[in-house]
Amino acid sequence: MLCITCQSLNLTPERFILDKNVSTASAPEVHSAYLPRRTQDFSLKSHSKRKALGTLSEIYKKHISDCAFCYLIVRSVLDADSPPWQETPEKLKKATCYLNWEVDGRESARGTDGQTLGRTRRIHLFWSDDCLKDSYLVFVAPEMYLRPNSDAKFLWNDDALFLGRDIPSYGGKRALIKSWMDLCRSTHKGPCAQSTGNHEEFEDMAKPVAETLTVRTLQVSQSYFGVIDVVDLKLTALPVNETQNVSAGKGKEYATSTKGRIRASYVALSYVWGQGEKAYKTTRNNVMLYRRHGGLEKSIADFPRALQDSIELVKVQDSPRSWNLNSRVMDLIYGNAILTICAADGADASSFGLRALHPTENDANQLKKDCAPGVRLMVSRPPETSIKQSIWASRAWTFQERLLSKRCMIFVEGRVYFQCLSTGMSEEIYVDRAGAGWSLDLVSAPLQMLRELDRRPLWVYMGCVALYTARHLTEMRDILAAFSGISNRLVKAMQAPLIFGLPSSHFDLAVLWQPAGKLRRRAPTMKDPKTEFDGLEFPSWSWCGWEAQIEYKSAMVQGCIDNLNEWLLRHTWICWYIRDGHGRLRPLWDSERVTSLYTMEATERRWRGYSRNEHLEPESPEKAILIHRRESPERGRSRVELEEMRRRREREERIPREEMMVKQGRLKLTNSPSFYSSPSHYEEDYDSHEHHQAAMYTDQRDNDTYQTKCDYGRYIDNEIWPQNQKQFILTLPENPYRVVMADYTPTPSNEFPDQPILQFWTWYSTLYLLPPNDDNDEGSTRRTTSGLVRCDIADDMGDWCGSIVVDEDWLSREKSLAEGAESAKLDFIAISEARAFTDEECEVWTYYVPKEREQSEWDLYYVLLLERDGYLWRRVAVGKVFKEAFMNREWREIVLG
Repeated sequence: MLCITCQSLNLTPERFILDKNVSTASAPEVHSAYLPRRTQDFSLKSHSKRKALGTLSEIYKKHISDCAFCYLIVRSVLDADSPPWQETPEKLKKATCYLNWEVDGRESARGTDGQTLGRTRRIHLFWSDDCLKDSYLVFVAPEMYLRPNSDAKFLWNDDALFLGRDIPSYGGKRALIKSWMDLCRSTHKGPCAQSTGNHEEFEDMAKPVAETLTVRTLQVSQSYFGVIDVVDLKLTALPVNETQNVSAGKGKEYATSTKGRIRASYVALSYVWGQGEKAYKTTRNNVMLYRRHGGLEKSIADFPRALQDSIELVKVQDSPRSWNLNSRVMDLIYGNAILTICAADGADASSFGLRALHPTENDANQLKKDCAPGVRLMVSRPPETSIKQSIWASRAWTFQERLLSKRCMIFVEGRVYFQCLSTGMSEEIYVDRAGAGWSLDLVSAPLQMLRELDRRPLWVYMGCVALYTARHLTEMRDILAAFSGISNRLVKAMQAPLIFGLPSSHFDLAVLWQPAGKLRRRAPTMKDPKTEFDGLEFPSWSWCGWEAQIEYKSAMVQGCIDNLNEWLLRHTWICWYIRDGHGRLRPLWDSERVTSLYTMEATERRWRGYSRNEHLEPESPEKAILIHRRESPERGRSRVELEEMRRRREREERIPREEMMVKQGRLKLTNSPSFYSSPSHYEEDYDSHEHHQAAMYTDQRDNDTYQTKCDYGRYIDNEIWPQNQKQFILTLPENPYRVVMADYTPTPSNEFPDQPILQFWTWYSTLYLLPPNDDNDEGSTRRTTSGLVRCDIADDMGDWCGSIVVDEDWLSREKSLAEGAESAKLDFIAISEARAFTDEECEVWTYYVPKEREQSEWDLYYVLLLERDGYLWRRVAVGKVFKEAFMNREWREIVLG
């Protein structure tokens, strides 16, 4: 029985099942049962317009009147654990429910006959109030398709693909779980057939020190990496089995050695530690006992229930050295496991164990109703809906444990889900087991994001940062340690080191991160930072230096990532340096040295980073610039040769270049300031640091813009290039006497880690910051519930010139804005060029530049708002400002901590 509103939905089996083993290559009459025969029979089934079904209060009244469809809607948001209807908040009762048909399932198999399988539709329910969860109504497979609770290959029935299925009440799921694993290992190709961890490094990690070869694994070969032998009940090193005709190489699922040996398969465990005494640990006091035959037998009863339910990987957890070493190779440990069991039931591993394995504890009841003849529907939610609400999914460490695994068996809310790099499987949906299809259940699954790693690694990086920083860390100092496994994968894909979590190959883009909410500096709260943070310091210029969820918001970076490689090479100019562990200044990039170490053939061109000495096409024929690159004249020269070169330069530079260009008719004089008016600038250009690479000044007869190609492979305006070659002069208290330069290296030292200090030259200016006025509506809309405030930026003349979002607490603490001041003159630096303002950033076009808004491109700077902290600058926020506002700018050396 359905109400009038639900009857209008015309629920029939044909609306849910689109394809039943039909062939797209066959004659039209084959489709007669599924496609309309005449034009007048056609009706739109799925579309972009939503259909309103009424408010929750209205639907609740109809569900009492025995409308089966309304019953499913109400129960999808008000389950058995919800408070009584009388206690439901009024704002939820007034929320409107919307419906939309969505196509589920995609091509499951396509052979020479063009066969297509498994296209179905689902009903998507969503609400005007985000407090009410989205859900799907899925067509339940008829009884004729029911079979034993297993997805074994010989039991496949293609007609049931992507339809709902009953979860047996007796709770027998072990055969189903095993069938998922077997299907993935036997039928899935591509990424599922390979480990996500590095084979060679994993082999080195498990070898004795004398056998290790690679640079990275020399540092971790003595880590306490062990497994539980579930037969002998003891801790042991990962066994090696002697084999015949075994060859190492890419594409093998298991780590193999070149001596005819193969490492045993192992399963990894991802779980939440308990608190206090509940957190069971293998310690230095008991590890030797546990290594004996049967040494674990008496202690298993004390293990967390998740460990009892899943025989698992263990670590020596109270040894700081052991933990530190293992944490650096999480990508190897989880990436080489054949499966990772994710214990997401309850608050921690001791609460429930793996609840889906215990029938008496499996309270995941299905909501099903017969809504029309032949139409039985069930309420379903994508796996990520339940997973995201678990405590396990809120912890930072478990993020990389899941993301680095090629297969995950996730236990949550009494259900179990299988996810791999090819597909996903669940108890309540007949899914595409061959791994060639797609389903709505894969939406937002993190493992699917990794499929883009080789093509656009920076896109994956930005997504990982947003997901990771939204999670909770018990120990604030672990912010980079808990990200290290993902960092190792990203470094391999981007082929460049991460500097305090920021990729050096895309550094100008990486610094454009923004907070999603309130900010708080990641710093020790105790008086002794060495005790609380182990002496670790985190910079203000990186997301790791703040406690907040961090995002690369599209409004900020959209103009850059349309063609990221071109933006990095055409619209940035800063040569970034970092203080290394010895106090020396090391460049973050050197295109010549990087070229000899890495290639990026797999990465899509527009997502690549700085140049690696590749040939760059000019922006357009009209702006073609002939670039002649040469090495720094000082490099490889004797003292006699250098002295002769210096004298020759002095003779050549007696006539300023600007004057020479005017005589040759190649440059028009203007009233604007020019850096070619003083010979001193040319001397600084030629007397640059010995490791710098210079470029010939170039000629463009029909354009007044001259450009130079720098160490990053970028084209830099010659207005900036001479300034970029200035010597560093600012020293630090730890290294007070002079600035010492170091060569670029792709592998920063772990023994002497980098200091969290950047040093560089760029444009500096002071501008006015204007907080919103809360006395009017416009001011109130600029303050968000997340604790952020959008402020205006004005120049010395009082004209609006930019926009920036700052932390509300910082704004209240800013001394220059105390006692109700309407504005404050603060410090800004330009860091790169921005394409345009969004409508939110600039609501009204004021013609600050003499152009129409649609014509204005690259007339802006990305700017950092800075504040002083002793001898260092600290980052406050990032925004956008018109270049014209920097007319009173100063080229300044910045030391940013």
